[in-house]
Amino acid sequence: MRPSRLRSQDGFTLVEVLIAMSVFLLILLGVFQVFEPSNTAYQSSQRKLSVQQNGRIAMDMIVRQIRMAGAFPENFDANPANDLANGVQIATDTALAIAGDLDGSGASNAFLFCRDASGLRRVRGAIGNAASYTCGNGDILAESVTSLSFAYYDANNNPVPNPPTAPYQLDGQAPGAAPTFVTTTERAAVRRVVIKLTARETVPNQPAQTYTLNSDVRLRNP
Repeated sequence: MRPSRLRSQDGFTLVEVLIAMSVFLLILLGVFQVFEPSNTAYQSSQRKLSVQQNGRIAMDMIVRQIRMAGAFPENFDANPANDLANGVQIATDTALAIAGDLDGSGASNAFLFCRDASGLRRVRGAIGNAASYTCGNGDILAESVTSLSFAYYDANNNPVPNPPTAPYQLDGQAPGAAPTFVTTTERAAVRRVVIKLTARETVPNQPAQTYTLNSDVRLRNP
């Protein structure tokens, strides 16, 4: 009589597989709960950094070009008929248009800094052309900008206008049309511009990231 063979003990029973899977899922859930807050914090920091960088780049450009307002190359040639004036073209509490060779191109242009639903814009165009003072015609310098404001001061650091009750439009001029210079009392007095820019990045189901920049600019060519 032949001895009966023992059945193979290789493999796992269904109960053992279910227990192993349950343990693995518990471990995976624990790892996820540890990793998820760190990942959320990292993404939040990256969004905030992106908002800050875009805001800084835009602010640096604005400051650099406002500082050069009134730099007219035409005023230094032999023909006085080419001379230009009025470096500050339009100045309100939410928009500023200036003129001169602000970008080193060798020619004078008008530059409007403003904000609309798309973000912070810069319009560059011919001086005296209405399109050069219309915000929608500009290039986007920074998206997600929720606020842009300007304040103006004279050589003695007195506010212009005085008192500075916003909203205000120096000499009654506003964006959307070419400025007139029948009266230039307030615009000609501007020697210092204070800029405030606020950017906000909104992501669904995440806290919004807000960043505010302030700059103080003195005009070099009054």
